[in-house]
Amino acid sequence: MDLGNLSGMLRILIPLVLLHLTVLVGIVFFLKKMLLGDTMNAINRLKQVEAEVKKKEQSIRQEIEGHKKEFEAKQKEAEEKLQEQREKSEEELARTREQMLAEAGKESEKIMATARKNEERLRTQIAQDMEEKAVDYGTEVFKLVFSEEMNAELNKHFIGELLDALDDLDAASITVDTDDVQFTTSHAIVPEQKQRLEELLKNKFGAEIKVEEKIDEELLGGMIFKLGSLEIDGSLSNRLKEASAEVKKTAHA
Repeated sequence: MDLGNLSGMLRILIPLVLLHLTVLVGIVFFLKKMLLGDTMNAINRLKQVEAEVKKKEQSIRQEIEGHKKEFEAKQKEAEEKLQEQREKSEEELARTREQMLAEAGKESEKIMATARKNEERLRTQIAQDMEEKAVDYGTEVFKLVFSEEMNAELNKHFIGELLDALDDLDAASITVDTDDVQFTTSHAIVPEQKQRLEELLKNKFGAEIKVEEKIDEELLGGMIFKLGSLEIDGSLSNRLKEASAEVKKTAHA
């Protein structure tokens, strides 16, 4: 190819190449500009999203902090109420304990008082039983020691003492009801003592009474008689009871 043709082709190709380069540069610039704009938009959008995320994160943190404070406040309130309830329970328990101790003390005092009463009643009962047994033992001893003749003589002596005591009585303060006259002796009254008793009743009280005694060997000796408002127990068994009571008083003293 000759230089002329080559030069002509270059003159044609160079403008085309320049044209294509210009178009390519324009396209590249356009694409770059478009891509750069999208990138900036994306970056801005990303920043906006990041700001919103931070804002929401801060809001969530504040909400969490608020819930935390609220929880701590409620927890503190619950602990205070629990402590208050515990103190009230302890006070109530203390009051209940004191009340129970007081009631137990009262019950103990009541039991002790009952025990003392029972003890006193038991002592009294034992003393009475001992007194009765002492009289019973004395009676048995008397029956074993004294013969029938001795009993009769002792009975005569006791009745003599009673007649002397009756003779010394002030008749003004005594009313003798002849419808209410009783004579009980351990042995039959000897005739002379019976006569003296009838004379005493007639002279002292103006009562015409025929003495009819009732025999009761448990009296051991002596006589019991009732004349209206006057009643005298001059039996040996009664004297044994009185002696036992005196011994008990002396023992207590």
